[in-house]
Amino acid sequence: MSREKSEKDVQNVPITFRLTEEEHEKLKQYSSACGLSAAEFMRQLCRGNALQPMPQTEFWELLGKLYEVHDAFRKCVPFYPAAAEICKEIEQLVMDLQQRFTMPQPFDMEKYAGKGAV
Repeated sequence: MSREKSEKDVQNVPITFRLTEEEHEKLKQYSSACGLSAAEFMRQLCRGNALQPMPQTEFWELLGKLYEVHDAFRKCVPFYPAAAEICKEIEQLVMDLQQRFTMPQPFDMEKYAGKGAV
C-alpha cells in the first residue's frame, strides 16, 4: 500500500553548496548525533526545528526506572486510590522528558531573520 505524496511533500528542489572539510565533518557529526542523514538534518533546520542529539544510555535507564516506579504505584491503586494521581504525574513527567530530550524543539526563524542574524 503506497501513500500518494501531495505536491508539498515532494522533494524536488536539489540544493548544491560547498563546505570546507571541517564544516563537512561537523555536519556529519551533528546529523549522526541526532540519528539523521545530513540531508534530513538540513531539512529539519529549514523547517525551524532545533535538533536534539540522541539521549545517552543513562536517559533511557532513567525512563526505565520511572516506568518501574509507575508500575509499583499502579499496583497500589486498589489499596490506596490516591496512588492513581501519582501514576498520572509520573506519566506526565515521562512525556515531558521525552518531549524535551528526544523531539526537535521549534524555534521562530522569523524572529532571527528580522534582526539580520540569518
